[in-house]
Amino acid sequence: MKFKDYLKDRLLYIVFYIISTTLVIIVMFLDLIIRGEKLKYSNILYAYILSFLFLAIPITVDYMRKRKFYNIINNEADDYESLEYIFNIPNNISREHDIFKSLLIRDYMIYENTLEKYKKYSKTQIDFNNRWIHQMKTPISVIKLILENEKDKNIDINTKKSYESIEEEMDRLSKGLEMALYTLRINDFEQDFKVEKVDILDIVRIIINENKNAFIVNSIYPKIVSDEDIVETDKKWIKFIIGQIISNGIKYSKVKESKEKSIVIDLHSEDDKVILSIKDNGVGIPKQDLERVFNPFFTGENGRTYSESTGMGLYLSKDICGKLGHGIDIKSTEGIGTTVNIVFHRGKSIYNLKS
Repeated sequence: MKFKDYLKDRLLYIVFYIISTTLVIIVMFLDLIIRGEKLKYSNILYAYILSFLFLAIPITVDYMRKRKFYNIINNEADDYESLEYIFNIPNNISREHDIFKSLLIRDYMIYENTLEKYKKYSKTQIDFNNRWIHQMKTPISVIKLILENEKDKNIDINTKKSYESIEEEMDRLSKGLEMALYTLRINDFEQDFKVEKVDILDIVRIIINENKNAFIVNSIYPKIVSDEDIVETDKKWIKFIIGQIISNGIKYSKVKESKEKSIVIDLHSEDDKVILSIKDNGVGIPKQDLERVFNPFFTGENGRTYSESTGMGLYLSKDICGKLGHGIDIKSTEGIGTTVNIVFHRGKSIYNLKS
């Protein structure tokens, strides 16, 4: 609190002090008139000066005593990331300030206890969800294996199509569980990543192989074009990002009536960057939705039309890219297709800065 603000808070006391001084002078002046004596104006001025001096000294001394308190409240509070600055408030300034500090400390302790309770509750929920998701992945893998074995047997075409349909639904379920798992993990991202040199094409091939059934069933042909292969990133997180983008490409290409459906993965270098472009020739994204595709839970017109979107894939991809120091952008023309670019900055990383 600045001195002028301090004075504003005490303006009522100052005004009453001046009024009381003026009344005293008036009483003295009337007394002298009754006694037939004359009051000199210099004496009136002297009385006011003396009165103001006795007012200014205690106000200044009081402000100097409380200045440290005001500095901590107004300035240091903005520099702290927590509320622990409360304990730095000096003691014994006045009884009023001691009571104020006691109240702040009490409220802080209540806040800390409540926060700790919710942290424990949140951790329990996250641990349970993590464990449950991992447990669900096992039966899904077993069901997929059973379906693969059944498809190899001599069965009629209708049964085989049913197995393929079940397998496709199991893939969707598996991807949904994976997204839920990564959504939980992103809260502890700083403890769960490792930036290293990664062969990005190996990851792309693994993802294509994992989605081979979807590519085959929907007659979509993946194509890789590359003059680069090594980038600096986290292998696990970048696999999730590329998987989400390719999955979206499949999702919005299969619904388009076209005989030539493809997803082109192009890895190339530009100056000090390596760019991974994933391009599909699907239904594209409406122009009015483009600026919002990275918003959480935003599904847009396509999501409402085809009812397969959660609105979380691109949001998580954008968030993870930001944490890894990569760039990501999306370009699309409705009815023609969509291109997603992931930008890896060569030589410099926010986690491994080089001169």
